[in-house]
Amino acid sequence: MAELIVSLDVVERKKLEEVVARVGDMVDFFKVGMVPFLQFGTPLIKYLHDRGKKVFLDLKFHDIPNTVEMATQIACSMNVAMLNVHLLGGEEMLERAVRARDSTGASTLLVGVTLLTSLSRQDILGIGFTRDIQDQIALLAELAYSHRLNGVVCSIRDLSFLRQKFSRPFLMICPGIRPKTTRDDQKRTGTAGEAVLLGADFIVVGRPVIESSEPEMVVAQLLGEMEEAENA
Repeated sequence: MAELIVSLDVVERKKLEEVVARVGDMVDFFKVGMVPFLQFGTPLIKYLHDRGKKVFLDLKFHDIPNTVEMATQIACSMNVAMLNVHLLGGEEMLERAVRARDSTGASTLLVGVTLLTSLSRQDILGIGFTRDIQDQIALLAELAYSHRLNGVVCSIRDLSFLRQKFSRPFLMICPGIRPKTTRDDQKRTGTAGEAVLLGADFIVVGRPVIESSEPEMVVAQLLGEMEEAENA
């Protein structure tokens, strides 16, 4: 069954602790991205581990191979459950990241980011990609698969063709999950139920939960939608 990950993209410690406390009985997995990591540092990882929670460290490593290798080794030594790198970093960078993960003996899932869900087709053309967007994403996913990453982070709009090409246990982590009425800077989005039906293994949701006055109700709705899709 797909698992829900709640993204803790907040800068107020009180707010962060409130979200964890209110949905912690329903969710075991939390994402720590650049914003909370810069605000609270590595003690945030310990805070979540002390409460029996798994951590997806979402820092999207993208640098020269040696730097990414060292960074991956440090992150895995913190026993995070999931870690991502940017697939645009190239083959050697991916090889070094996998080597670093394996050298620690950690069970950390190492996944690759294809293209950000905030990018539209026009955005991608604007930064110089000449391939069709699906062809570009498929190429990046193939790099992840062939270099022994555990899966990819991808838009719900890419799940269908990626799942046809890459079967489980290769993982699909799907951010950009939004209620149908939401309008924000995520371009390629969808619902939790759609993501499950299309083959997602992990579903990442942030703002709909952390911006709600009743986050546990939002989580309950998402989990219900996911369960319904699993049983469809």
